Amino acid sequence: MIQSWILSIVYSFLDHIPPVAWDIINVITDIVLFWFYKFLNYIRPKSRVLYHEAMKGLESCYTYEEWCVKATTVDEITGANLWRRNFFSRRYDFNSVLEQFSLLQQYLNKKDVESIKEKFSTTGPCMLRNFAGIVDKRLFSKSLMGTKLLIEQYLENILEGLEVLDESSTPTSYFQRCKLSLGTTVLILKGGSLFGLFHLGVIKCLLYQNLMPNIISGSSMGACVAGLFGCLSNEELAQLLKGDQILNIIKYDIELLRSCGYGNVDQHLNIGTLIQNLVHHGYSQDVYLFIQFVIKYVVKDTTFEEAYQNTGKVFNIVIHPTDKSCPNLLNYVTTPNVLISSAINCSLGSGVLSDETKLLCKNLNNEIISFLSEEKTQSTTFLAPENAIVGNDSDNPYTRLTELFNVNNFIVSLARPYLAPLVVNDLKHEIKTSKYYYYKHYPDTPNAMILPQLDYTEMEPLAFKFKYHLERKLKNIITMEFRHRMEVLDNLGLLCPWIKRLIIDDKTPRSAIEITIVPRIKNLSVTRIIEGQLDNINYWMKCGEQNTWPVLPLIKTRCAVEFKLDHIIRARRNKINTTYIGQ
Repeated sequence: MIQSWILSIVYSFLDHIPPVAWDIINVITDIVLFWFYKFLNYIRPKSRVLYHEAMKGLESCYTYEEWCVKATTVDEITGANLWRRNFFSRRYDFNSVLEQFSLLQQYLNKKDVESIKEKFSTTGPCMLRNFAGIVDKRLFSKSLMGTKLLIEQYLENILEGLEVLDESSTPTSYFQRCKLSLGTTVLILKGGSLFGLFHLGVIKCLLYQNLMPNIISGSSMGACVAGLFGCLSNEELAQLLKGDQILNIIKYDIELLRSCGYGNVDQHLNIGTLIQNLVHHGYSQDVYLFIQFVIKYVVKDTTFEEAYQNTGKVFNIVIHPTDKSCPNLLNYVTTPNVLISSAINCSLGSGVLSDETKLLCKNLNNEIISFLSEEKTQSTTFLAPENAIVGNDSDNPYTRLTELFNVNNFIVSLARPYLAPLVVNDLKHEIKTSKYYYYKHYPDTPNAMILPQLDYTEMEPLAFKFKYHLERKLKNIITMEFRHRMEVLDNLGLLCPWIKRLIIDDKTPRSAIEITIVPRIKNLSVTRIIEGQLDNINYWMKCGEQNTWPVLPLIKTRCAVEFKLDHIIRARRNKINTTYIGQ
């Protein structure tokens, strides 16, 4: 009672702060940050000034091609380009990779189809995703542009070998066996009720780079984005995510804007009211607007089976019902007749979007009815991901996902910027301390031309071994301790609901955190979240793209062979269908 009374006073105080005061606070913050970075550049060694200026240029890129040009410059400054050319490393078995690369090159030169087929058989090393440790994340943290050139050339030979087998009329069943042996990749969109629009940028980047898996799973806000992906073809989705297309559709729908609270101009000035909505409902105004847009224009009354028949995509929505007889993984196999719109509402949790949250489906007469019986519908509630309790692996929806679709490779989109420093397993390109980074001469780069002419003969190293390794160990210890304490408090029921909403999330299999895409802490904008600006859709989409670019080399290494097999199998099926229709 006392707590609610204090919160009401705080909200009332924030509501009566004039907008001019917030503008003054923003100006003061910008001035302080400007002089803070100015001071850092003054005390930093010259080599680090050059490095940080080059890294800063990466944040202003708008296309992946532009980012690659500037990332190449950074690799030249740090010496990572030399590290890529040298195939020696303790992180993988370079002797085995070099041997297989040489054999494949010989077979390709001779066009020896039988030998290539033997190498690609289910017992061969080429159909192992982590052969000789080539997908170790530590091989992708030194250079922004990728991993060892030997590994990239080895994968190119495998792709070329698959093309040779495809042209030699190898049976389709052979490629299907290879695909079964290699496994399947899934993209998991984890929660993010406040920052869920970040998932849009991840999908857009993977789609434009032809690295988008055909299987996707989402929970909470990720379920909404997964529904958008599953109900549209890749061509339609690419067109929708292009430029300001989504924003233009929303701006012309006055009824949709007013229903989401954008019709009242005074509402944007009541900061206390907006913060109260965030704390008690768990989503911002722009996120609520996007959810309504997806349900109205894309999902409509479509079921999982209808969406699969239209697009051929396998998308899953994770829910957490209190009734254990209700499935927690919804897709065209487990719940083909369930409405996608109702699955999205249930994934967000009961009472989030509406007071009554029901799981709906279509019967044989195409009528919309409740999926559960009347008795179970009244007694069943749907928990948010942070409140879900998973007893063992058999109850985990992601374990069920691996069983249904032969999934053994996970790409996780974690839309929580404040967790970025605490994610141990994410892919970070940090300053290393190997001998390649101790340069006494730096190449003439565009960034170096802009900066003042420095005396490169007196350059300091970019990092020192003792300091770097000490910081890394401390970060890992603090991260593990923080996660452990939060889990203990959650199990004891001592964690506040709004803290659980920000920190606790649904748990995925251990292998699911091997590739994690997470926004930088710099992307966290409190003003944007509170005010719910309309351009947040484009803002977070761009953030998702920019944070996916550094992870693309690792995704290519893990998924290039799998996607090539999918392309061959799909092309042959389409050819058969076209021939059948023509006859």
